[in-house]
Amino acid sequence: VKAFPESVNIAATLALAGIGFDKLKVKIIADPSLDKNVHELRVVGEAGEMITIARNIPSPGNPKTSYLAALSAIMRLRDLVEILLVGT
Repeated sequence: VKAFPESVNIAATLALAGIGFDKLKVKIIADPSLDKNVHELRVVGEAGEMITIARNIPSPGNPKTSYLAALSAIMRLRDLVEILLVGT
């Protein structure tokens, strides 16, 4: 993470929502041949193991971030100003 500080949003989110920064293990792989931002999350515990993979389209304005991140931020801002929100 120290070598790629611009790529830590997902790591910080997982640490804050889960086991904390001290126990979280992060592996960052930069592969210029990929056309999507890929996040693989592997959770291992006493009860078992879970693996999820997200492949997001890069943001047109900033290919280092996913387009989904921008859409999520816009939705959150709408949530803050709308009186009634229907749907998710």
